[in-house]
Amino acid sequence: MALNVFSRLMPREENFTALFCEQARTIVQAAQELQRMIYGDGAPAEHVATIRAIEATADTVAKKIFIGANRTFNAPIDREDILDLANDLDDTVDLIEDLAKGIQRYEVREFPKEMRAMADAVVRCAAVLREVMPLLDAITPQHNAIFALCDKVGQIEGEADECFDAGLTRLRVQLRAGEIDTLAYIDRKELYELLEQVVDRCDDVANAIQTITAKHV
Repeated sequence: MALNVFSRLMPREENFTALFCEQARTIVQAAQELQRMIYGDGAPAEHVATIRAIEATADTVAKKIFIGANRTFNAPIDREDILDLANDLDDTVDLIEDLAKGIQRYEVREFPKEMRAMADAVVRCAAVLREVMPLLDAITPQHNAIFALCDKVGQIEGEADECFDAGLTRLRVQLRAGEIDTLAYIDRKELYELLEQVVDRCDDVANAIQTITAKHV
């Protein structure tokens, strides 16, 4: 009887991989909604509202991970690594929401090819992260696949950096030519920087996964 009572008092073990998969799905959903926003599919306010709802779901999942990591005795990976990965995943959705709100706030309706390409890069990174996340349940046998997928995120991030540089160059040319005013330049430059941060955070997630994998190979 005493043993049964003790067992009931023990904290329930969380399935962290399943929760990470949920976080990855919210990133995919937010990225796709952002892509539709930048491609001009629908009203900006509707996109912002959808992304805000996705972000709320992402926060709920992140809280489950934070609570679970602090009450679990035998986590499959280091508690610090669990928290770092969960934070990076959650921050990615937060940045997407910030970007969507910035687009709405600055009333930007036309997006150059570089900005569209960066939005595409966010969707591609999100898809890869969703693909790699389930493999955390089998790190040792799947480590080569994990490393390859994480490297793919890094490659996409490199392509996005090139689009970022090209986009800022185009903005400066437009400013000097008088095609846009200083305020429009500042607004659009901020949007480019937020896009870059989203892609960079996806790369941070991939790097965190590689670090976890390296510890368990």
